[in-house]
Amino acid sequence: MNLPVTSIARALRPTAGRRRVPGPARRAGLLLAVAAAGGLVAGVVVADEPAAHAEPRLASVSVAEQLGIPAGAPADVAEVADTAAESLERLAASRSERAAEQTAAAQARAAAEQAELDRRAAEEAARIAAEEAARQAAEEAARQEAARQEAARQEAARQEAARQEAARQEGARQAAEEAARQAAARQAEAAARPSRAAAAPAAPTAPSGSYQGYAMQQLGGSGSEFGCLEKLWGKESGWNPDAQNPRSTAYGIPQFLDSTWAGTGIAKTSDGYRQIDAGLIYIENRYGSPCGAWAHSQNKGWY
Repeated sequence: MNLPVTSIARALRPTAGRRRVPGPARRAGLLLAVAAAGGLVAGVVVADEPAAHAEPRLASVSVAEQLGIPAGAPADVAEVADTAAESLERLAASRSERAAEQTAAAQARAAAEQAELDRRAAEEAARIAAEEAARQAAEEAARQEAARQEAARQEAARQEAARQEAARQEGARQAAEEAARQAAARQAEAAARPSRAAAAPAAPTAPSGSYQGYAMQQLGGSGSEFGCLEKLWGKESGWNPDAQNPRSTAYGIPQFLDSTWAGTGIAKTSDGYRQIDAGLIYIENRYGSPCGAWAHSQNKGWY
């Protein structure tokens, strides 16, 4: 049965024949009654029974004692205090549970947010590490490719140098072989040809004009070759064994320079026959025939 606050207050008011409730207990009871008046249902007084006849029930309750209500306080006050304390305890427990739940929820949210931040940070770190590894791998690959290309270039240069050296050596070898062959051929021809140097001293001293006859004899009577020789030396010296070029050391019928005589094996001489022998040796070694020497002289102006 819901009772108005006045009924509760009246039930707590002292009456004649009842022992007055001490101050602290009365105050605590009133406070607890007022706090629980909105939803608290307590039958503290029997309906229609005068308050003066209500028998107090004395009880010693731990809650009442904790609230400062003495053991001799009326039973209705102690019951009200006990009920109110239980309600307050449940309310406080409910609030504590809600606070604990809210705290746990907040902690869970904070932990989830931190875990998400950690996950994102880990993903970012992994991405950065992967990019760095890829960059380093690309740089290493580029370095290796550059080293490979440089090695290939050096190898190609080495092979080209070796090829050129081999070609140079082969050319030198062939040139040496050709020079040796030509020298051997000249030596063989010289050995097979009658020694004009030995025959020269036996040549008779002929009057002027006999030099041409001697030269034709040395050519074996070949009119064509003698014709070329006559034109060549006629141009050079007029077949004069004492002819001297005023601008050089050219001397005699063949007009040899001092350096040319050494190649013939005959020393420079004023003897016209020896000059003819030396001239024919030079022409044969250099041009092969008097006509070859004459052709060169017509082309170059000298032989």
